[in-house]
Amino acid sequence: MFRRTWKVITNNIGLKLLAGFFAVILWLVVVNIDDPKISQRFSAMVVVENAEYLTSQGKYFEVLDDTNTIVFTVTAKRSYIEKLSNTDFKAVANMENAVIDNEKRTGKVPIEVSALRYGSLVTISKATQNLEISLDNLAQNQFIVDVETTGVVPDGCALGEVNVSPNLLKVSGPESVVSTIDHVTASIDVTNMTSDVVASVIPTLYDSNGNVIDKSELTLNMSTVTVSVRILDVKEVSLILNVTGTPADGYAYMDMEYDPKTITIKGSSASLNNVTAITIPENTLDISGARDDIVQIIDVAEYLPSGVTIVDKKEAKVKVTVHIAQLATKTVNIFPSSIRVLNLPEGYKLSFDSSVIRANISGIAENIALLNANDIVVSIDAGQLTPGTHQIEVALELEENLYHEPIYTTVTVTEETEEEPEPEQPTTEEPEAGEPAAGEEIEE
Repeated sequence: MFRRTWKVITNNIGLKLLAGFFAVILWLVVVNIDDPKISQRFSAMVVVENAEYLTSQGKYFEVLDDTNTIVFTVTAKRSYIEKLSNTDFKAVANMENAVIDNEKRTGKVPIEVSALRYGSLVTISKATQNLEISLDNLAQNQFIVDVETTGVVPDGCALGEVNVSPNLLKVSGPESVVSTIDHVTASIDVTNMTSDVVASVIPTLYDSNGNVIDKSELTLNMSTVTVSVRILDVKEVSLILNVTGTPADGYAYMDMEYDPKTITIKGSSASLNNVTAITIPENTLDISGARDDIVQIIDVAEYLPSGVTIVDKKEAKVKVTVHIAQLATKTVNIFPSSIRVLNLPEGYKLSFDSSVIRANISGIAENIALLNANDIVVSIDAGQLTPGTHQIEVALELEENLYHEPIYTTVTVTEETEEEPEPEQPTTEEPEAGEPAAGEEIEE
């Protein structure tokens, strides 16, 4: 049985082997005709690996000319090719393999493409492609974050302290960009704010011309900062100023002028409740020995109570002008007949012991020049007098900025029942040299 089987197998063995060979060839031909090898182009985004290799050397790189996308050819049987997509391939640029041209500040990094599926069944074109990069020195700097408010708070409110935390921003990136940063600002809109606010704000980078700097190439140690805004109450109060000291002899303090007369202050309700006016200490305006007008700038902020500040900083500096005028003196004669006797008790009568009273009146020269003795209202108050002889002060009603030294005269009060003395006969004698006639004004 075995021999017969073996004989059947070995009979015409050469023809049988040849037939088997042709059968295999025919199968391969059929298979290749039905599932041939084909080539197809795919694309992939280049993944950068070991980027820290360059940054550790103080270098910043940027991909040029869209070379971070690569197109390549893949060859495989149709049945595999049809199952592949762009996501089945990975393109890698390892920065450790970068070829650097320091003079041109450029570099080329070879790109390696691998298949994530059917790796052993597909062939990827071996044509070398590079990721092209530009190089710049890596720079780092720190900037103080300034806070800026926009908009206006409602009437009756004012901005208080505005703070930012943290107030120091670290920025790193290409030196060509970092070097253009001039200042960093965190801006917050306070429109319609009536109470304290705390908000997260994205800081903005500016160059020296006020242009916003693109942060896409930069690394910041924080993406936002915290800005706190305090909203305060406001109050309008008077500004009170006084002078101290005495001008030089022959000069007088006239008045002062300053603007504003009122200022608007801000603070908490508790701080403002006790403030009715801002009084500048007298010794701030010392006119001792002054012969000319005094002009002085006063910083009102120095005299505000604790917890209170000025809303408009322009109002803090107040220009004060103190007017000092040189005095002139005129001596005028006052006759008893022109003196009004006030409050004389009923049943009494009063007589003056002098026929003329001299009054020295001082004031600025132009006012003294216009002074007319007949326009002066003169009076005495006899309300407290009793029968007898008395020294009593004479009151003069003068125009503003005219002054006089105290004036006294002697009067005699008697009861009306007493006999009146014979009136003196007016004399017609000429006055002695140097003596003024009645009613004459004497200028000094």
